[in-house]
This record gives sequence, structure tokens and C-alpha cells, in this order.
Amino acid sequence: MIRESCRWPTYPASDHYNPASGRFFNPEPQRVVRPLDAASAVAPMMFRRKDRFPPQPLPVIAPDFSPFRQPENGANGETARFIWFGHSTLLARIGGLNLITDPVFGAAASPYRWMFRRFQPPLVPAAALPPLDVVLISHGHYDHLEEAFVRRFATGGALFVAPLGVEVWLKRWGVPAERIRIADWYQQIRIGHLTLTAVPARHDCARGIGDRNRSLWAGWVLAAASEQFYFSGDSAYGRHFAEIGRRFGGFDLAFVENGQYDRRWPDNHMFPHQTVQAALDVGARRLMPIHWGMFSLARHAWDEPVRRSSAFARQRGLPLLTPMLGELFDSRSSGSGDWWQNAAEKAKAA
Repeated sequence: MIRESCRWPTYPASDHYNPASGRFFNPEPQRVVRPLDAASAVAPMMFRRKDRFPPQPLPVIAPDFSPFRQPENGANGETARFIWFGHSTLLARIGGLNLITDPVFGAAASPYRWMFRRFQPPLVPAAALPPLDVVLISHGHYDHLEEAFVRRFATGGALFVAPLGVEVWLKRWGVPAERIRIADWYQQIRIGHLTLTAVPARHDCARGIGDRNRSLWAGWVLAAASEQFYFSGDSAYGRHFAEIGRRFGGFDLAFVENGQYDRRWPDNHMFPHQTVQAALDVGARRLMPIHWGMFSLARHAWDEPVRRSSAFARQRGLPLLTPMLGELFDSRSSGSGDWWQNAAEKAKAA
């Protein structure tokens, strides 16, 4: 863990950063989670797995990286492809580059192996991934930024792209400064034919003692040729979604957080109906719910987020994409339907 004694850079003052305190904040006020509320929610999770974990391993499709590596093609010469690894980890082939978002491949989304363990082993070990060009980070929480993954790829050829402040951890874990790109909200980073733009999120960040909100949290816009995608990172619902939609004019597919919510922290994560509304606000033509399917960081059932968001999306007429773990897909794929429902029904029948 990084402690208060670590040197943190100072950035220019903005509507979400105070250089006097050296901390970021949300322009739209955020209710702070009270320690007693956090304890009352987290303590039972350490001992009760029922419903929060799938009753049996989730079905997967063994990823085939051969078609994934093929040059993008389509009527317009550009069709990005994706593989979902669960939670917020997506492997993308976009703009001729291999990109991975918020990669977490370890046994737990915490500094302790016994806390917030993953449902099942990752689809493949991190070492078996195709060569990576870009590692894209939304913020520094343990379920989005994994030290072991960063250290493994620190000396490779990948560029690490992250919001302001995250470079402190990346450098600490061995990533050379010349392979780190950082951005404030609405700043662009161009890598070959791919343009990455950091966009606002309503969240927070801390990894250890004294480092709360020393680094920024963000979503990302990924644009290459004629396709444009939105990756929300972690965010509570807020007015920033509509502003993102106005600025970028809509998205072929939006990957929006959907899970780990609780009434005790309503300004940290979205409830399912808010996930759907956020996708509509940004102008998504299709929604893929993420931030579920691999870790249980709240008290709701493991499949509740996708069950509820699917129902809300149908009510609002928003096309939904829900691929299985390991399934290769693009923005026009049909996905595998309500596969999580079939998994639950099979478990009950067993």
C-alpha cells in the first residue's frame, strides 16, 4: 500500500482538483460512506456466500485469439472486436491495437487473498494473453488496478494509459515513465489510429492509508475510424453522462458499470435502472453491462445486476449485449442471450 509519505504530484486547479490539499473531488457532491455503514455491509459478506456467489462455475467460452488477432474488417474497413473476462476487464482489438481495460487476473480484488475473492479462475493466465499494446486504467481501486498484472507487463512493450495520479503506482511498480500516458478529464491521447479521451466519472479512489482521492477516476472514450465506444469505469449516476453524450454525439456500444451497488453508498455505484439511464444519456446505440460476473463486492445476488438492467433496458427499448465470458463479439453481435439465467436454472435443477 502507498502511504501518506509518498510523493504525489501537484496538478493545476480545476473544478475537480484542489492543489492546496492535493486531492481530487466530484463537482457533483458525493455523500461520504460512513464507516459504520461500510462495516455493516462488508462484515456479513466475509461469512455469507449464499446467492452472492454462483452456485457452480459460470459457463465460459475458451477464448480463441486467432480470429481476435485478424485485421479488423468490415464495410468501412474497421470493426473492433472484444472479449469479456468478467467485471471490468475487456480485451479489445481496436484501431489495429490490442488493448485491455482494468485488467485483474489475481485471486482477489483486494490486498488480501481471502477478501473479495473471484468466482472462478480467469479465462486464461495473464501470460497467455496476446501481445498487448495498451493497458487502459479507469482508476486505482483494487478491482481495477492490479499490482501483479502491472509488474508482469511493466517491462514489455505496452503503453499504460490512466487518469492523473495513477502514474504514481505505475512507476512504483516498475513501469518506465516513457511508457505511461496520463490524462485529465476531456484530454485526448492518440496512439496510432486510436484516440482515447478521459471523461468524467462520479466516484472516488483509495488504496491505502492517507491516499484517498490523491488520484483521479475516469471513464474513457475509445475512437478508431468510424467506430466509437464508451467505457464508464466506476461511477455513480450524475449529470456528466448527458454532457458526455452532447460532446461525443453517441456511441456504437457503451460498456457501463452495473453491479456492486448498495443503499449505503448510493453515490459510488449505479443501481440497474441508473445504468440503463446512463447509457441512454451518453447516446449509446447498444449497452453492455459490466462490473459484474466475477467478484461480489456488495450484498446483492451475483446475477441481480444483469437481471434487473436487462428488464429496464427492454422497457426503455435499448438494445442489450450480454456475451458469455470468453466470447468474441463486436458492436453488432447478438451475444449469448440470457445465459446467466440458464446457469442459475441448471444449478437449481442439479
